[in-house]
Amino acid sequence: MSSLRNAVKRITHKERSQPNERARLGILEKKKDYKVRSQDYHKKQDALKNLRRKATMRNPDEFYFGMNNSMTIEGGRHRKLEAAKAKEMVNLIGPEAVKLMKTQDLSYVRMQTMTDTKKIEKMQANLHLLSGDDSLSVSDVGGTYNKNAKRRKHTIFLDNKEKAKKFDVAEHFATVPEMAGRAFNRPRKETLIRMSEKQISNCSGDDQDIEPALITKSQLMREANMAKKIARNVTKARSSAYKEIYARQKRIQLLKHTEAHLVTEKIVASKGSKRKIKPAEDGKPAVYKFRRKRMR
Repeated sequence: MSSLRNAVKRITHKERSQPNERARLGILEKKKDYKVRSQDYHKKQDALKNLRRKATMRNPDEFYFGMNNSMTIEGGRHRKLEAAKAKEMVNLIGPEAVKLMKTQDLSYVRMQTMTDTKKIEKMQANLHLLSGDDSLSVSDVGGTYNKNAKRRKHTIFLDNKEKAKKFDVAEHFATVPEMAGRAFNRPRKETLIRMSEKQISNCSGDDQDIEPALITKSQLMREANMAKKIARNVTKARSSAYKEIYARQKRIQLLKHTEAHLVTEKIVASKGSKRKIKPAEDGKPAVYKFRRKRMR
């Protein structure tokens, strides 16, 4: 008889759809959807009621040890302290893994410190190529010029006062007067003549009959203008180099503080009874004193 029941045509029950005038509200909610929403709503209301009851019956002198490992931030939210997080990490992955991580961090910090130190030494060794008339001081913020710094001097000793009065800088350095006041990129006259000869030979091409001419006044003017342009570029490069040196020195100081903290954490994690005699301050780690132990 069960097979005959399947042979009889039954009424197809269709779910009611959302009316056209309410189509903007989305799919029509069915009872099973309402039950899920209702259960969620009542669950949240019960939780709020339970929290209000606990807040009403709370003891102001209540204390439990979890308060030592957390702090209240803005908005009344609780946050665990870094020490508590570190302790959880030790319990989670084990003390040996934490020690290995600390050792790797310490090695990385030392490697970065060494890299920055070598980079600063290399830049300072190359700064003489960018030296100029003004003195610079890296102690200024951003590595800018120090106006109060002393100007560098080039002392020249002569036999008597008469020679000192008649002293000519351009003649002494064998250069042209336009370049006598420069402390860098100061070519001699022979170099300028060779440059002019090379320029003339490049312009003449294969013609070798042109005799090398001495440098003219217009060429000196062009050379002076080019020298001013080079001086501006050198000043800009010099300022940028000092700024980079200053930034790397600041980073080295920060890395050294980080290295000191990591070393302190490594020592504190070792065996033996210890006590803190000085808290951490000014970026420096805390100071611990270990109990004396007789060596066997």
